[in-house]
Amino acid sequence: MPPPEITEKVGAVSPKKVVLLAVKILISFGLLFYLLSSVEFADIKANLASANPLYLALALLTPYVGFFVTSLRWKGLLAEQGVHARQSILFRSCMTAVFFNQLLPSTIGGDVVRIYDSWKAGATKAVAVSTIFIDRILGLTALAMFAVAGLALMKTQSDDLRLLPLAVVGVALCLAGSVLMVFSPVKALLELARTVYRASPRPISKFFGKLDEAVDAYRGKHFVLVRAMALSLVLQLNVILMHYLLGRAIGISPTFYDYFYIVPIALFVMLIPLTINGIGLREGMFVYMLAGLNVAKDDAITLSLLAFAVFLIHGVVGGLVLAMRGLSLSAIQKSVSPQRSGQPT
Repeated sequence: MPPPEITEKVGAVSPKKVVLLAVKILISFGLLFYLLSSVEFADIKANLASANPLYLALALLTPYVGFFVTSLRWKGLLAEQGVHARQSILFRSCMTAVFFNQLLPSTIGGDVVRIYDSWKAGATKAVAVSTIFIDRILGLTALAMFAVAGLALMKTQSDDLRLLPLAVVGVALCLAGSVLMVFSPVKALLELARTVYRASPRPISKFFGKLDEAVDAYRGKHFVLVRAMALSLVLQLNVILMHYLLGRAIGISPTFYDYFYIVPIALFVMLIPLTINGIGLREGMFVYMLAGLNVAKDDAITLSLLAFAVFLIHGVVGGLVLAMRGLSLSAIQKSVSPQRSGQPT
């Protein structure tokens, strides 16, 4: 998604967006109803009642590791643009972003908060938007790398999802191409990339055109790329650890190694904009992926619901952090709107 459109997400809602939102809600709850109707609710309730509280507590702590790693990556990207923000502020911003991610029907909500905090830290509006955009691209690229590796490790395949490998690899190549275009020091490669995207259909050419403009300050910065990608990979490992701990909590059999291909592929599919924050798709993918490891459907759904609950809990905590900051959505919207320019007072 082009950076300027991030700020448009908090603006007026068009009838088309209302219809799309309604469709996503129907798909989400339709998928959930289909999956839950195929299991006994009593089995899920029993799984939750017997869950190990120690593993649940450890899983609840892993998002804080994620906030730390994300804020560290974000801080490094801002520093490359000459903006030196306190990591504690960025850490709290990541917590607040989770609240918006769970409240709004799109994960872009959290990006708006982080753009606002980048701006408050001293970045220009353009730098704030481009920094968060690059941060997200790097995170998605790390997820794609795990997902592609996971495809090679999958122990089960299905004709129903025979296009999944092609889609995952295709998106991964696009993301990798985006990163190379940003950081490549070779002018010939950059010009080749520009020739390709300019000849592409308008949505693609518009996306890469805005990306090209946004990241000029990062181009050729190899140390920045390596550091940010390393942190992105650590972040994905932390997400895998969270799911592993939740699996241990309910006593299912997959090993930590198994989750290296279960979680990234499931999360990658969740990025498909068919549902509300992946609800329904998440549960379906966990049922499918874990079936190859002889995990019962009710156990897989329980694991998925627990993972969703972890993020909901941290969304509530993020809401409390937001309340303590005294911020409102309207204040954030006003600060990052396209009409506003300059530095914060």
